[in-house]
Amino acid sequence: MKLSQMYPRRYATGEDLKGQSVSLTITKVTQEKMHPQPNAPEVERWVIYFKETQKGVILSRTLAYQIGEAVGDEETDHWIGKRVTLYPQPMMVGGKRVTAIRARSAGAAKDKPPGSIAEEGEQEYNF
Repeated sequence: MKLSQMYPRRYATGEDLKGQSVSLTITKVTQEKMHPQPNAPEVERWVIYFKETQKGVILSRTLAYQIGEAVGDEETDHWIGKRVTLYPQPMMVGGKRVTAIRARSAGAAKDKPPGSIAEEGEQEYNF
């Protein structure tokens, strides 16, 4: 059994995208209390949720501004119901290679490969 199955994460990460872009519909942007690392003090972080997924995505400053640009509005209350495409982006953080979640506007042809969630509508994306 994979460790990710034994110890599932509460929030989605770039690895959950499995190298693919996915277009999703925003349902909620909220603050949640969390521990960013074991034994670290509790902090509040912004989290975004989507209609087609169960897990939320923690909003980094970069991701939040990318989504704002993608939907054409910096007011998060106006994001509800808007579609955005999330995609994985490999990067180095603290000398370690990780995959970040990034965003762009939904609807471009390259965002909808055959058989993708963008064409299947109501299908749930498992991350």
